Amino acid sequence: MPKETFYNLPDEKRRLIEDVAIDEFSEYGFDKGSINRIVVAAKIAKGSFYQYFDDKKDLFTHLMRCIAEQKVAFMSPVLANPDEHDFFTILEALFHSGLMFAKENPKAALLGNQFFSNREHPILKDVFKTNLNFAKDFYVNLLDIAISRGDVRANINYDFTIHMLISTNISILEYYFEDLGQDFDMSHLDDDVMDTVRLSLNFIKNGIANSEK
Repeated sequence: MPKETFYNLPDEKRRLIEDVAIDEFSEYGFDKGSINRIVVAAKIAKGSFYQYFDDKKDLFTHLMRCIAEQKVAFMSPVLANPDEHDFFTILEALFHSGLMFAKENPKAALLGNQFFSNREHPILKDVFKTNLNFAKDFYVNLLDIAISRGDVRANINYDFTIHMLISTNISILEYYFEDLGQDFDMSHLDDDVMDTVRLSLNFIKNGIANSEK
């Protein structure tokens, strides 16, 4: 986590450091990302950087947490009231919110995709594990509600189902980044992407939906 001195900075200064770091990592990735370039672009002394963060991993972890918090702001009313909607409507809204976030925050989305594409990286494993545990807890809650509503069979394997849901989310983004190229225009994320999402969700639904409902 950032040190207290970072949080004591004016909001504008903190945002500048975060924005510069997102630019750096989205362009160069974690390994080639340079603290030297970050401090120059943020107009801070290199010594000041280590007053704010332990190291590059600490900064990167903070950025991923910030991006996750920003994505929450894009959650639709459907996601804010999960008890009022069926499980598969919620999943589609979840994917759509993520795509809208990527469309409006292309550099943050690119950074997130690079992160998930390198989740076996020896340094980033801990960061990925933290985010993965958060995602698992989120899906457990949704599945509990879905089973209580009768949307999903009660005898599903939670671990495997959650693994498939998370993998599907990552795979769809990887498809658009890898098959269309990392430099494709994020503003072109549109209904074509949601068509792919619906195909994936339909596949999942046929596997875990309650056939009696």
